[in-house]
Amino acid sequence: MPTRKTVETSYGAVDEKTLEKLQNRFDTRRLLDAVDAIDLIRYRIDGLRQDLLDLHSMAAEVINEDGLSRVAREEPIWELAEMISSDVCEFTDRLEQVYQTAEEMEKLAPRDDWGEEDEEEDGAGADEEEDEDN
Repeated sequence: MPTRKTVETSYGAVDEKTLEKLQNRFDTRRLLDAVDAIDLIRYRIDGLRQDLLDLHSMAAEVINEDGLSRVAREEPIWELAEMISSDVCEFTDRLEQVYQTAEEMEKLAPRDDWGEEDEEEDGAGADEEEDEDN
């Protein structure tokens, strides 16, 4: 199995081939965009929490016919649920972008630490997969 070269940086050893790829096509501003995404979620998370608590109270009254706690909300229950769903979808999309950005940086890990992925990337793992199928 051919060994991949690593490069020593001030932040540890990294895979040389991946570093070259990232240097040619990765815009580090994407990491700042990820920070912005987290900040947006952090700023809005308390409101989402309160909306969920209010939705619970509304649902308890409507579904369980438990009128113990009345919530002072103007929108109907379904509209509040729709707002929550929309926020969660937006958060999910933003977190997916954060994940994809961080995942790109993970690829800098020296390949000898990843063993099997080296074989698959170099095509050596293809024969093993065929053997497993038989």
